[in-house]
Order: sequence, then C-alpha cells, then structure tokens
Amino acid sequence: SISALYGKRVVAIAAGRNHSLALCSDGSLAGWGANSYGEIGDNTGAERHVPVAVNAESGTSALYGRTPVSIGAGYTFSLALCTDGTVLAWGGNTSGQLGDTTTTAHGVPVAVNSASGVSDLYGKTVAALSCGASKGAALCTDGTLTTWGYNFYGQLGVNSTTRSSVAKTVDTSQFSAGEV
Repeated sequence: SISALYGKRVVAIAAGRNHSLALCSDGSLAGWGANSYGEIGDNTGAERHVPVAVNAESGTSALYGRTPVSIGAGYTFSLALCTDGTVLAWGGNTSGQLGDTTTTAHGVPVAVNSASGVSDLYGKTVAALSCGASKGAALCTDGTLTTWGYNFYGQLGVNSTTRSSVAKTVDTSQFSAGEV
C-alpha cells in the first residue's frame, strides 16, 4: 500500500511506546505501528507497518475541519493541538488520558473536554501540549497549566493521587494542603 506520507512534507513527529505519528505541512496526520487501542486514529485497531491517515471524516472524527499544529504520543494514545486552540485525543483511555470525561478508548480523534463546570480548560486557549505514558498536559495562553490522566504518583500536580478524565489546573499555590 502507498504511505500516507507519500509526496508530503513532514513538519513534526511524535513517538509513543509502539506507535508513531507525523504531522504534515498540509495539516494532515499519519500514524503507524501498534494500534490495539486505536492510537493510530484510523478507526481500525489494525497494526500498521506503513503510515496511514488519521481519520478526519465528517461525522466521525473531531479532526474534521480542524488543522493540527503540534502532536504528542503517549503509551497507547495520541494528542493533537489544533489552530483553534482545541486539543484532540485518541487511543487508549484506561486512566482518562484522553480527557473526554470517560475511560473509553477511541479509535478516532475526540475533543479533550473543555465544558463549563466540567473541565479546567473551559474558556482557555491551549498554546502547547505534551503527554507522558498515560497523561496529557496543556499550557494555556494565559499561563495556566492543566493535566489529565494517570496520577498514581501525583504527577498531575493537582495535590492528589486520583486519576482525572478531565483537565485540572496544576496547583501553583505557595502551600499545599497539610503544609500550612
């Protein structure tokens, strides 16, 4: 089969545990490698040895009509930051690392939740993203940091060790609870 990267110029790459992603200059995304959790985003779950397009179909994928500008790859999931400031996620979600309020895996991009009263991304525009093995992080244009996903060691920085399936603001207070 023909690579989804054929004739394209790659401007960014991200490598997860067993999958990789590429962002092309035309705003398209391609993925390859392991896909058991949908981390490639082609809605198949099939392992891919040649890059395939991340699903951007109308009515199926939150990527439809959006242009990604940066990408990240975690253990079994992927993230993309789009020009409109939204973050998209797909793949494994057992720790809430997709940030969509669930722990359900998605084989196509879904929006990281930014609803009022639900997510600390409400009213924010994301400037940069990053991901770890099973967590996502976003730097907002107002300087706030938000994180979501696995949190056994407190790596979300929200003064707890409870996982979160929605974005929470990183604690920047002078004292943490119990220190005062």
